[in-house]
Amino acid sequence: MNSYQILYKNSVVLAVDLGSSNASEEIQSYSQQGFKIFSRIIQAASEEKAISIFKAENLSSNSNESVSVKSIFLFRTNKLQRLAYLGYSAASIAAVIVLMMLVTSMGDSALVVMIPLFFGFIWFGLGLSVARWKNCGHNGWLYLLALVVTMLLDTFMMGIAGIILWLYLIFAPQAKSVNYS
Repeated sequence: MNSYQILYKNSVVLAVDLGSSNASEEIQSYSQQGFKIFSRIIQAASEEKAISIFKAENLSSNSNESVSVKSIFLFRTNKLQRLAYLGYSAASIAAVIVLMMLVTSMGDSALVVMIPLFFGFIWFGLGLSVARWKNCGHNGWLYLLALVVTMLLDTFMMGIAGIILWLYLIFAPQAKSVNYS
């Protein structure tokens, strides 16, 4: 077994054999080209095996996009931590309440304008929940399954299942495989 240093940049992953004579120069050259150095050394039989081990261990951290409103709307981030989730969701709920007050005070004519905003807030809330779910180390598609089960249970439990899912997203610890570099 050989020791390999993993370097990655966007979707490109390279493995440098540390047993070779020019390994440090090669790593330095790649890091100057913008490649990030993985924090630990992987033991593997070949470069391909080292790369596959790296990809298997870091499957949930393949979304390197930071948290922004755009990345939440497009479901592209997995870095939404507890307090950010709580703050964004509280702000989103407050905005929906203000939106409902505006519709009530302005009458039905404002309803046509407010419907796209309301659906935007629902989409943003779904994006928040998926980003936090992925930050907990789960697959994004599993959230869809959990959401369907929660909605079915909510019909019988009158909202308790949704509150339990929301509390899980607040209190669940962050996955260790989420990369913040």
